[in-house]
Formats: sequence, C-alpha cells, structure tokens
Amino acid sequence: MSIKNQLKKLSVFVQSAHTSYDRHNSELESENKLDIEKKIAEEYFENNLINAPILRVTDLLEKHPDVSTAVDIGSGAGWGSSSLSKLVSTVIAIEPSKAGIAIAQELYPIAIYPNISWNQGFAEEVLPNIKLTGPTLFMTGCVLSHLRDKEVAKICTAINAIAPAGSVLAFSECWADTSKHQIMWHIRSKDWWQSALQNWTLDFHGPLHQNGDCNMGFWGVKNK
Repeated sequence: MSIKNQLKKLSVFVQSAHTSYDRHNSELESENKLDIEKKIAEEYFENNLINAPILRVTDLLEKHPDVSTAVDIGSGAGWGSSSLSKLVSTVIAIEPSKAGIAIAQELYPIAIYPNISWNQGFAEEVLPNIKLTGPTLFMTGCVLSHLRDKEVAKICTAINAIAPAGSVLAFSECWADTSKHQIMWHIRSKDWWQSALQNWTLDFHGPLHQNGDCNMGFWGVKNK
C-alpha cells in the first residue's frame, strides 16, 4: 500500500480540526435538507427543546433578567437562534456552514426575525470580533462535544475575552468526572471545563446521557 493510501486509511481514525465541520456541512448540503430541517424544527419547537433538561435556557434567563443578548455558537439551521429571538432582544448566530446559514435565513427570514444576525465562520474566529456591552447568554447545542480539545479551548478563551461580568452560558455538552475521547464524541471532565472557563461559576446539573457514559448540559455565570 502506498504512503498516500496509508495516510488516507489512517485519517479515518484521526480527527482533524475540520472533521466535524466537513460532516456537518455535507449533511446541510444534502438534497431536501431545507424540508428536513423545517420538520425537525417543528418538533423541537413543539417539545420546547430550548428549555429541555440539557439546556434549560428559559429557566436560566428567568434567574438573570438583565441578559438581553444571546450568542448561539454553532447555530446550524437556526432553530435555536429563532427560539432565543423570542427570549432576548438581540441574537448573534454563528455558523461555519454557508449551507446552514442559507437554510436558516430561508426558515427564519429577517422580515419576521429582525433581531437575529447570521454570521458565517468558525466560532473561534468570529467571537473575537463581537463587541458586547452588557451581560450576554452564550449557548451551544452539543457542538463542542464533536470538536477536539484544541478548538474548544480556543472557543472558551474567546468567550472569556468578550463576555462582560454577569454573562451566563447554557452548554448542552458532555461532562463527567474524567475525560474520555473518541472521534466526534468528546467527554470532558468537570475540572477540564472549569479550567477552560476559569472566571465562571459552573453548575453541572444536566441529566445522564442515553449512552450512560456521561451527563449532558451545564450552566455558567461570569464572575468578572
């Protein structure tokens, strides 16, 4: 087997910086994806997923009524941002996939959702350019659990840098007592998350995942 083919075979078992994006974008570019995402969103809205146990965004905002801006990291086809738009004054959606942004803008047009700004790009590159003037909600929906530590650490650093004191986060991400890593499924320890978000008080309350290998979902409040 040639070196090229050996490397190609090995790449199946090694996650790169863009492995998650490549799979995610491929799905969003697939045929009839707009109709599929419309049906998925209807189900999410019906089940009030924005306040499911792994997120509990509505519950969090009730505890922090001074939060009027939300940043949706990895907004995908936009259901989360559209839900947030009814809870806060301004929503900043960040999504690396051009196809995802196009679907979101089709499903949630600016004429009906004028308080959402759709930003294409990787979160670690977009976040540093955002200027925030007051407490802000940062939300993820099992996005970071598909990325390597390197990328997640950069995103957390960027959040730390721009989040004003009193900001909050609702991360629908994996956590456990110890870290476990597989391709596209990264379980990080509570200590890892606290180290990456040093100025935050974290509340690990999320339920046990159906696989039974981790819990999902935690809150955070920025102290300074």
